Amino acid sequence: MIQYYSRFFTLAFLLILFQVLVFDNVDLFGFSDPAIYLVILITYRLTLDQFGFIFLGFATGFLLDLLTHTAGAHTIACLSIAFMRPLISRFALGANYDQPNAMFTGTLWTNRMLYLFIMIIIHQFIFTLVAYFSLAHFGVIFKQTLTNTFISFILIAAILNLLQPRR
Repeated sequence: MIQYYSRFFTLAFLLILFQVLVFDNVDLFGFSDPAIYLVILITYRLTLDQFGFIFLGFATGFLLDLLTHTAGAHTIACLSIAFMRPLISRFALGANYDQPNAMFTGTLWTNRMLYLFIMIIIHQFIFTLVAYFSLAHFGVIFKQTLTNTFISFILIAAILNLLQPRR
């Protein structure tokens, strides 16, 4: 278990570092910032402590808010995902949602992609809604949510493919 946590926190540190230094400074299509740090919240084992996961969601969002000056948008979006994750995993991963590595083994590829897509789109919608904090800009919120979701989905799927344990 110590090996898991050391590997996990090393990955979390690197992803947050890449998010702040690289992906927040690259504006694809003029406004799109992919959120690769969601890999932290997606790969955390479902069988571990839920309180620890919620705290991890808060800490990740708070750290990103401090580093990117987003006034709580990352924290609210990450906490929302942390609270909704058990429901999303039961819905998307099916009967095997409680396996330790359900994101990598024991579930169908389509179920994993559905889980990934739902986590990303909910996070991006909440993040963009809080960042704009006005429904008057709903068209921009919708466009930015879809664009960020699409780009984040591709990048996170590639990262998860690299992290997948080899057989």
